[in-house]
Amino acid sequence: MDSDSIQFELLFDAETYHRSGKCPWTFFAYPTSLATDRDLPPDEDACHLLAKIQKRGIRVAVWVSRISENTTFFACRMEDIQRVKDALTEIDVGEQRATDFFINRSKELFATIKDRPNPRIISTLQNPPTPTDHSAI
Repeated sequence: MDSDSIQFELLFDAETYHRSGKCPWTFFAYPTSLATDRDLPPDEDACHLLAKIQKRGIRVAVWVSRISENTTFFACRMEDIQRVKDALTEIDVGEQRATDFFINRSKELFATIKDRPNPRIISTLQNPPTPTDHSAI
């Protein structure tokens, strides 16, 4: 696991952010039941990408959310959505863009568990809402 490159002290608290009335923007989802002891996905590439986004100065979170059962997210604050979108289109993982990697890896990880996520989770990752659209989450 490439969790050593993640700066845990720089992660923001997405649950507190959400309770304050702001909706964290999610860009990766995985089953909480598969998470490591630090709530990370069991996927080195996903952890490496999170660290790459952090290195761009973007505050991100690993959000064990109550909005969807058995689902943990990588998320950012509303004001950082465009910066995350830009980073995801600029970073490659093998033969695919980071955006496609996160969508595909979410599907793969959820396919390994018995209880599938709400289909809206994967749909939201494929067609993210605009910064003012909170209806998808």
